[in-house]
Amino acid sequence: MNPSYLEIAGRIAARLCRDALWSRGRCNWTSDFLDGERIAHGALGPSLYNGTSGIALFLSRMAEATGEEIFRLVAEGALRQALEKLPEAGRGLYAGGLGILYVASEMGRMDAGETIREAALDRSNLDVMTGSAGAIGLLLSLYRRRQNGGLLEKAMEHGDLLVAEAFKEDRGWSWATIGVERNLTGFSHGAAGVGWALAELYAATRESRFRRAAMEAFRFERSWWNPEERNWPDFRIEEPAYPVLWCHGATGIGFSRLRAGQVLEEKELWEEALHALETVRDDMGSPQNYSLCHGELGNADLLIYASQVLGDESWLKPVKDAAEEGLERCERRRVPWPCGLPGGNETPDLMLGLAGIGHFYLRMADAGRTPTVLLPAW
Repeated sequence: MNPSYLEIAGRIAARLCRDALWSRGRCNWTSDFLDGERIAHGALGPSLYNGTSGIALFLSRMAEATGEEIFRLVAEGALRQALEKLPEAGRGLYAGGLGILYVASEMGRMDAGETIREAALDRSNLDVMTGSAGAIGLLLSLYRRRQNGGLLEKAMEHGDLLVAEAFKEDRGWSWATIGVERNLTGFSHGAAGVGWALAELYAATRESRFRRAAMEAFRFERSWWNPEERNWPDFRIEEPAYPVLWCHGATGIGFSRLRAGQVLEEKELWEEALHALETVRDDMGSPQNYSLCHGELGNADLLIYASQVLGDESWLKPVKDAAEEGLERCERRRVPWPCGLPGGNETPDLMLGLAGIGHFYLRMADAGRTPTVLLPAW
């Protein structure tokens, strides 16, 4: 364990504990958020992505790493606040009740029956963020720990829904997720996230239909690979962009291919993983922000994961450079960290703000004991 990085994570965790607002054994935070086209300020919701359960996950992992009682107490207060909001709309891990239950399971409060009920199928929500792909990740993670057959059955129901709802075209399979004109590539709302979930389902069941669907999702993305950009397009806007982010672009696709390469053992998946890693590595060093979702530290987290999967520590050099740059730019100067809300102030949450930044430094301290939050529930 690297004590200097753990100290940085601890300072961030202590700030979150200091700023928590308490009432009747529950705690919450306030934050800037995007309200239409303007920045507003208010209490956090319960979600894993930018709410109290995400902060609870970081603080609970800090409590485990350090033994600090205050981190545990605040994590439990934040989780109680999140659990009060169930049932929560959305079936995915990051935006919905399943993310809250994932954190509860990580903190030793697992209820298989409640998880199965919250994981009801919804044809309008299919992706990792809000729908079936994220649900599969959580259900399989809990199944591995508890061997409750109901969890596996529910995961298979979500897998069959994804197979049924796929747009099956000559270039592969894709899914309509967020109401844009073209079906998306990428992890959070696109084919990479769905393909990852189906690959995990194949690993758990050995059912060939899930393997085929995963490979078709990856084939769809492969058809859009742009060798000049060394990336996959983001179709949310009319003129496609080529971002290097977890949510859209090479970073999230890199996560999906590294894990799918392990599960499906296909040469093309490993080749695509390497393409993504090289693009992310070469893009490091000019951060707009330090968030996990669409910032420098999310990209760095992919390279940590790559070093673990590939057994190659050379991927860690740009990670260490990013970690030191962030410390010099923000922490040592005692200035706010640039977070993932454009035009907003520093935020406390996991995927856009301080809890995610702290989680990255906890990973830097001991990646073997601290799993990434960017490959959900695994």
